[in-house]
Amino acid sequence: MAQDSDPKASALLKKVREYIASANEQLGTEIKDISDEVKDFIISYDWSEEDRQLEIAVKRACILSDDEILQLEDFDLQLRQARSIGRFIEVRLSGFMKKISRLEKFNLYSMVIDEVEKSLITMVLKETKGNQVKASRLLGINRNTLRNKIKKLNIKI
Repeated sequence: MAQDSDPKASALLKKVREYIASANEQLGTEIKDISDEVKDFIISYDWSEEDRQLEIAVKRACILSDDEILQLEDFDLQLRQARSIGRFIEVRLSGFMKKISRLEKFNLYSMVIDEVEKSLITMVLKETKGNQVKASRLLGINRNTLRNKIKKLNIKI
């Protein structure tokens, strides 16, 4: 995993474990560890040197958790997810980049953009039950642009 070789990630996860221990002691929670998804989230989120913010997030998750392992759903992610999407993609692509770096021509940009766009549009269409007008509003694009993207990306409605 990326956190094993990254000193910043290791330090961050060490802090998380300290906050969990503190929550166990102060709040009587019985959390033992965090899931791999939480590790990825913690590492990919830009905490901007805000230890207090991280501490509050971890302790709140400890209180909300019904399990001994913190899961992603134990965190209030609505605001954090939007701000950390770029970092999440960066983390996920870094391993892929190492594998393809020896190739001179790959067209990585088009491949990544098309896949992200297709996933996003598919999720929004599913959420809006296929209503393209609602989906285009939610995406912040024109309905005709959405239709063109659906056709170009071969999205099934």
